[in-house]
This record gives sequence, structure tokens and C-alpha cells, in this order.
Amino acid sequence: MNKNAFFNLSYGLYIITTKYEEHFAGCIVNTVVQATPEEKPKLVVIVNKENDTNITMKKTKKVNISVLSNEADMMLIGKFGFRSSREFNKLDNTEYILGKNNIPIITQNVVSYFEANIINEIDCSTHTIFLLEVEEAENLLDKPVMTYEYYHKVVKGKTPPKASSFSI
Repeated sequence: MNKNAFFNLSYGLYIITTKYEEHFAGCIVNTVVQATPEEKPKLVVIVNKENDTNITMKKTKKVNISVLSNEADMMLIGKFGFRSSREFNKLDNTEYILGKNNIPIITQNVVSYFEANIINEIDCSTHTIFLLEVEEAENLLDKPVMTYEYYHKVVKGKTPPKASSFSI
């Protein structure tokens, strides 16, 4: 099987954030999909089970999603994509606001954001598929969004092993 074929699927790049009690966690994901457009829209987000963010999401049942613009730099992407929330405060020197759900929302080079409640979880081997119900959504910038293709071809970024589209 040529696993590089999976890179031809369309993805974006997102920072998801969550908080349980005083513990903040956040990471980069490339799989956020709108599932339904109803009054309370549903989204799907997929997160590696080993990520501290996944563990924290399961405890709090809340998550925020920041949609990165193609102007997001490798400092921001690296901070959320290649470091663990267990060992590093990702909010240091990062622009954010506090959501209505009391969870930080990253606003640095972000075109829009969503605040959501987790309404279901599905085990998917190495990852968890979270079904979300959106409570809030806002646009921040009128800029192009960062696609996974742009990240690889223009930014020259790498895929971390815990990403949902990682190929060996």
C-alpha cells in the first residue's frame, strides 16, 4: 500500500485546546470535519490517544478549535505540534482569549474558532474520534486557511508521529 496517497486527501491545520480544573492542554490536529449544519452544528475531531490533549478532553468533555491561517509560523505550529502539554506551558508567549467555556482559544494567526462540547467518543485504534456539538463560532481574520498541503509544500513542515495522517 502506498501510504503517501493519503496526503492527497484534503485537510486543514487546527489548534485544539482544552482544560480540566487547572490543567491546560492543546495540540495541532489535521482532522476536523463538519458533520451536520443544523442549529447546533456537529463537528468531528480526531486526536491520538497518547496526547495529553486527548486525555484532558475525555475528562472535561469540552474543546475549542482554532483554524490556522496560512500565515501561522513554525514557532506556533511547533509549540502545539511537537511539544507535550504535560511538560511545557504552550500558552506562554501565545496570543489567546478565554472562551465562554473558560478554556483558552488561540487567536494568533487564526481565521476562526469554535467552542464545543464533546457528545460522543469512538475508539479508533490509536486515535479517538470525538463528536462535538458547537456552542460558539467566530471569524477573526479574512485570510486563507492553512491546508495540510500548504503546510507540507510551502512551510516545509513535517508530520509528527501522533498525527492522524502520519505515514511511515
